[in-house]
Amino acid sequence: MVRGGLISMLYRKAGDLCVTDADPASSMILMSADIERITTGWQSMHELWANLLEVAIAIYLLERQMGAACAVPIAVAIGQLVYTSYMISLLR
Repeated sequence: MVRGGLISMLYRKAGDLCVTDADPASSMILMSADIERITTGWQSMHELWANLLEVAIAIYLLERQMGAACAVPIAVAIGQLVYTSYMISLLR
């Protein structure tokens, strides 16, 4: 739905441009690349909040089954995240 809306807005705006302002072939290629980047960014944004919600629900369900022992896998996951972030920062 977002892609369709973006394409229609861009084509309407491109129709208002003067022919001497830009090459039509190259502008169409740039428009499709920009639309792809925007839709990919939207998808990543929605996956981020959905994954956070999924992790919160998983921790809650794990805590109901295991009690306080659920803190161990959470601590291991956070430790791995910190370690991986540190190693990536060293590689840069």
